[in-house]
Amino acid sequence: MFGSVRHCTLLALSFVLVGFSEPHPSEARDGCIPGTYLVNEGSGTQSLWTLSVDGTLHITSSAEVAFNFSHLQGAWQQRGRGQAKAVALDFDFISSPIGNGAPPASIARIDISISFSRECNEIEGNLELRFFDPKTEDPLDPATGAGEPAVDGFVGRRVRVK
Repeated sequence: MFGSVRHCTLLALSFVLVGFSEPHPSEARDGCIPGTYLVNEGSGTQSLWTLSVDGTLHITSSAEVAFNFSHLQGAWQQRGRGQAKAVALDFDFISSPIGNGAPPASIARIDISISFSRECNEIEGNLELRFFDPKTEDPLDPATGAGEPAVDGFVGRRVRVK
């Protein structure tokens, strides 16, 4: 009986030690992704971009209230060491509800190319903004968009606890 208790104790301890040896999420994927970055766009807009370990992207923009749009949400994917691609969507609001609902005036799609500095403290890249009519176009299929994209560049710095 003493042997089985010792065996169970050793087994439980090994599970605990394995759990502690897992990489911390902020150190995953070359140490750059995931993370949160304070971003300055060429237009002067500032935003916070959070690339999460599960591949989701969340962006809060300083332009949301001025241009009447929602937070952006989307997905990112690593493309080689120090590189990522991302897609984010937001809803552009109409000025007043229609009946009992508030359908979006349009849906914006932003396609993003990101390069991370070697130390992962800075990012830079380009983004393409397109607007889609929610009644006739599919923002998940960029080929359905009628207009030309607006293109902008950005730079950003990683948010860290010191």
